[in-house]
Amino acid sequence: MTNIRIETPNLILRQYSLSDSKDVIFYSQQPKVAYGMSDMVLHNESKALSWINWINKKINTTEPFIVLAIENKTNGICIGVVGVHPKDEIDNEVELLYGVSDNYQNKGYATEASKALIQWTFENTQLKSLTAIVKPENIPSKIVIEKLGFEYVDTKVILYDGDMCKFGYYKLYNNHS
Repeated sequence: MTNIRIETPNLILRQYSLSDSKDVIFYSQQPKVAYGMSDMVLHNESKALSWINWINKKINTTEPFIVLAIENKTNGICIGVVGVHPKDEIDNEVELLYGVSDNYQNKGYATEASKALIQWTFENTQLKSLTAIVKPENIPSKIVIEKLGFEYVDTKVILYDGDMCKFGYYKLYNNHS
C-alpha cells in the first residue's frame, strides 16, 4: 500500500486511520456535505470503520484511486475528504471529489486540499486530466472547481440518489505532461 501524506499551510492530507471514524461519521452527516455526497454518508461506527478499511485497501496510484482524510493542522481533527477516483457514472473518468465539514466551510480548505492533491496526482501518476461534476445549484462547489482551473464542458444527466439529475461537467488537463 502506498503511504501518501501531503502537507499544505493549514492541512494534512493523509490516509484515514481507524481513529478517524467518529470524525468521518460527523462530517459525512453534515447537511451540506450529505447533500453533495449522499453516497458517502455514514451513520454509525461499524459503517465508518468498514468504509475506512475499504478506502485504504483501494488506494493505488496506477488507476488512480486516492481518497484521503483532510486533517486540520491546528486541532488534529479530520474535517473532510479529498480524492481522485474513476467514477462509473461518467465512463470511469477520474473524478476529483471533496467534502469539508459544514463548520469548516468558507475557509478555503476545499480549494487548498484539492489543489494539493491535484498537483500530487499530476506529478505522481500518468493521469492526463481530471473530471469534476457539480450540481448546478451547488454554487460553492462550482466556485471551488473554477478556482482550481477546471473548465465547464457540458451538462450531463446522471443517476444520483435514484433520480436522473443534471450536473455541470468540468475538465482539468495536466499541462505538464
